[in-house]
Formats: sequence, C-alpha cells, structure tokens
Amino acid sequence: MRDRWWLRVAGGLVAYVGFEVLLTLLDADPDPLRLALLVATCTAILGLVFDALDGGEPSWQVDVERPSVRDSGDPRLVRYVGLIEAHQSSRTPDHALRDRLAVLTDQVLRQRHGIGRADPAAAAVLGPELTDLLTAPPRRLSNAQIDHYLTIIEEL
Repeated sequence: MRDRWWLRVAGGLVAYVGFEVLLTLLDADPDPLRLALLVATCTAILGLVFDALDGGEPSWQVDVERPSVRDSGDPRLVRYVGLIEAHQSSRTPDHALRDRLAVLTDQVLRQRHGIGRADPAAAAVLGPELTDLLTAPPRRLSNAQIDHYLTIIEEL
C-alpha cells in the first residue's frame, strides 16, 4: 500500500513540473502554491477513486445456507420429507406415516430375520413399543418420536 502512495506522490510531482513548464512556456505566469494545491488535490482524489474501484467485481451469487432436500435428486428422500411435513402440518393424525413405517419395518424384518410383520414371532422381535405404534390407531408424532422409531427399526 505504501508503494502505491509513493508512486502517486511521484506522479503528482511529475504532473506539477509538467504543468509548471507548460504554463511557463505559454507565458501564463502560474502561481506555484495554487498549482501545487491543485495537483495535490487531483492526485489525492484520483488515488482515492482508484482505491475504491480496486475491490474487484461484485459477486451476485447467493449462498444458500441450508440446501433444499427437494434439490437432492433422490426421489425417495423427497417423498419421505414430504410425508413427514404432511404429517406434521395435518390437523388430524394421519395414517400415511404410520403405514410407511410399517412398510419399512416389514422390509427390515424380511431382510434380516426372514419373517413378515404378520408372523406371530414378529411381535417378539419388534418389541412392545414398535408393535403398539404399528397396530394402534394413528397418532401425531414429533420429530424426536419419528427419529426414535426409525432408530428402533434400524436396530432390528
């Protein structure tokens, strides 16, 4: 930064000498003090303008703090998020989330234990809490409860 201002001072001195010589050759009889103030003022203003314009180009790109799940490209994830949002915003308890949890539970039981949800041995594997959720009438679940039940399903 100091080098910039030294170059500007040197440029101002060169401009002063140039104007002094030019005005003397034209028999304009320049006043040295007024000419020095004029050149110093113009040099300072030009330096400040160049400093203000030297910040680079503005960025018009907006950074999204929390990217949308809908833009992820995974249609299953988008459906699940929509299902949970619909469950939380519905006025009455919705059975769609409970039914989807039942399908996930059935898939896990078939893959890991070789039994279906309708099998009598499934109740022992599922435990009373998950069995109650899947067989009882639908009820509104909070995010923490949904997370808890999904954790239980994952650990089957």
